[in-house]
Amino acid sequence: MAETNPFVIRFMDRRHIPQVLEIERVSYPAPWSETTFSNEMISGVSVAIVALVGESVAGYVVGWVVADQLHIANIAVSPGHQRRGIGNGMMTWLLEEAVRKGCTSSSLEVRESNLAARSMYGGLGYRSVAIRKGYYSNPAEDAVVMLKDL
Repeated sequence: MAETNPFVIRFMDRRHIPQVLEIERVSYPAPWSETTFSNEMISGVSVAIVALVGESVAGYVVGWVVADQLHIANIAVSPGHQRRGIGNGMMTWLLEEAVRKGCTSSSLEVRESNLAARSMYGGLGYRSVAIRKGYYSNPAEDAVVMLKDL
């Protein structure tokens, strides 16, 4: 029998920050700070969401709506919840929200070596449009720029 992992999407709020920071720290070599996440929640351009499994944050996404474009700024799923559709579900929700806000495209950068994320983004309709040489540090790596029409 297939395991189910139901989750719900909510806008991020202050009570989610401790769990978001835990996921951020295990996901990235240069993690965002508590202040950064707090600022994103009150920014006029950010849409910050979490995926909850019960009361636990299983993942989060921060996107920026600028003019008619959604830019994916940060996304992570807790290691214990990966490969269960949570990243895809959050992205689908955020893309639908972007359309409601009048966006006509979405962009993101992803590490060239992150094949799982690139596959997920491709499945969502993103296409590779450019390489940003040396975009990432710790470790140094190029970024693949991906774009999707909404």
